Amino acid sequence: MLIIVQYAIRYYDTAAYNLLFESEVGIVELATPAVLLVAIAAGGAALRYRGRFLGAWLNLWVPLLTLACFYFAGEELSWGQHLFGWATPEYLNTINDQGETNIHNISSWFDQKPRLVLELWVLGGGVIYPLRRRHREARISDWGYWFWPTYVCFPAALLAILIRLPDRLEDWFGIGPLPLAIRYSEPQEYYFAVFLALYLTSIWYRVRQLPADH
Repeated sequence: MLIIVQYAIRYYDTAAYNLLFESEVGIVELATPAVLLVAIAAGGAALRYRGRFLGAWLNLWVPLLTLACFYFAGEELSWGQHLFGWATPEYLNTINDQGETNIHNISSWFDQKPRLVLELWVLGGGVIYPLRRRHREARISDWGYWFWPTYVCFPAALLAILIRLPDRLEDWFGIGPLPLAIRYSEPQEYYFAVFLALYLTSIWYRVRQLPADH
C-alpha cells in the first residue's frame, strides 16, 4: 500500500512527493521511528515476563533486539535533530557524511553492515524459513519456537525484500533506472520496522500466555 501511494503521488505531483517522502520529516521518515516505538514497547512488555522465558538466551536476545530498535529509531531521527532542528556539534559535523547528529553516516560499520545483517535476517527468518516450514509447528519447549519469526511477520518481511528489487535489477543487470523511480531504501526501512514490531509483539503475546510457574 505504501509503495502504491508513493508512486501515485510521484506521478501526479513531484513537488508534493519530495515534500512528503524525500524530506527528513516526511511521512516515511517519521512513520519508521513511530513503528519502532511500538517494537520497543513490545520488547519492554515481553521483558516483564522474562521469568517465563524458556531458555536463558531469550533474556539476552529480547533486550538486545529492543536496544537495536531504540538505536534504529534514534538514528532515523538523528536523535531528535530532524524534529527540533538543532545544529550539529562541530566534532560530529567534521566526520559525519551528511553533517547530522547521528553515527550511521560516519562509517559503514554503523550503517550498511548492520543493515545487511538485518536484511539477511528478514530474508532468512521472515521469508525463507516460513516457506520451508509451511504448516509444521514447533513445540513451545523448542528454542526455534521463540527464535524464528511467526507467520504474522511474513508479509512485512516479503515487502521489505521485494521493495529493493528495482535497485537490485539496476545494480546487478544494469536494468533501469525505471520510470517514476523513488528512494527505495526509506520504505524498506519502514517495512523493517514493521517486521521488528510484529516479531517482538509476537514474543510478548506468546510469553504472556504461559502460566507463571511454567
